[in-house]
Amino acid sequence: MASNKTTVYYAKSLNDVLFHLKTIPQLKIYGGCTASEKLSLSSLIISKINDFLLIDKHEHFIEFGAGVTLSQILNLGRKRIPTVLYDAAETVAYPFIRNAATIGGNICAEGIHHTLYAPLLALDAQLEIQSPTSSSFIPIIKFDKVPENSIISRIRIPSEEWDIALFRRTGPENVISDASASFAFLADTSKGILSDLRIAFSGLVSIRSKELENNLIGSKLPLTDKEIQFMLAEASDKFAKSAANIRGKNDIISLLEAQFLNLLSDSFSMLTL
Repeated sequence: MASNKTTVYYAKSLNDVLFHLKTIPQLKIYGGCTASEKLSLSSLIISKINDFLLIDKHEHFIEFGAGVTLSQILNLGRKRIPTVLYDAAETVAYPFIRNAATIGGNICAEGIHHTLYAPLLALDAQLEIQSPTSSSFIPIIKFDKVPENSIISRIRIPSEEWDIALFRRTGPENVISDASASFAFLADTSKGILSDLRIAFSGLVSIRSKELENNLIGSKLPLTDKEIQFMLAEASDKFAKSAANIRGKNDIISLLEAQFLNLLSDSFSMLTL
C-alpha cells in the first residue's frame, strides 16, 4: 500500500535545489507558502535562499530573484521600478501577505494567473529557467508552466519609461477567484504618433496579442472613434479565441470580457485628448 506521508526537504542554496530536483521524483517547490493548497508528498522549501533574493538594477533592465517578496519590490519605490509593476504589487492582499508572497510564487501560482502576470506580460519580462543540466531565459509570453525538474530562478524586466502606464485589478479585494483579473496598458507617443503600445489582461483568461497592438502602432493621434471601435471589436475576437477552451464558466467569461473591453475603452480614451 502506497504511503501518503508528506516529506519536506529544505534547501540552503541554488545548488541544493538543483540537486533535489535531480534526485527526488515529483518534487514540488514552495517559497513564501501563501497559497492555501496542501503540501505535496515531496515538498522542497526554498525561502531565504540568497540566490533567490537578489535585486540587480542595470541600465536597461532590473532583475529580481524569484524569492524577492512583494514588500521588497514596493520598498524600492515607484520611481525605481516600472509603474505598472509597483501598482500591481501594491494591490495584493495585505502587508503581512506581501511580506511573504514572492514574485516567483505569483507567476507560478496554480490555477488562474495572479496579479503580477499582466504587468509582466506587458513589460516583456523574461524568466530564467534552471534545471540540473541547463539554464536559459524565456519570454513570459511563451511561458506555460515550469518544466519538470526545473525552477524559475530570476525575472528580468525591461525598465523603459512610458508616456502612459496604467494598471487595474478587477474582482474581489484581497483574494483571488475566477472573477479576478489584472490589466496593464502601456503607450508611448512621439511627434503626434503612437510609437509603441502594450495591452495585457490576465486571470482565468489571459491575452497579450502583438497583432492587436500592431494594428494601432504608427497611428496618428488623437485616435478617432472609428479606430477605437475597430480595436474593441478585434480585442473581443482575441478574447473569445483565448477563452475558447474554458468550459462550464460562461457567466464568468462574459463578465471578464466586459471588464476587459471597458478597461481597454477607458485606456484608449487617454489617446484621444
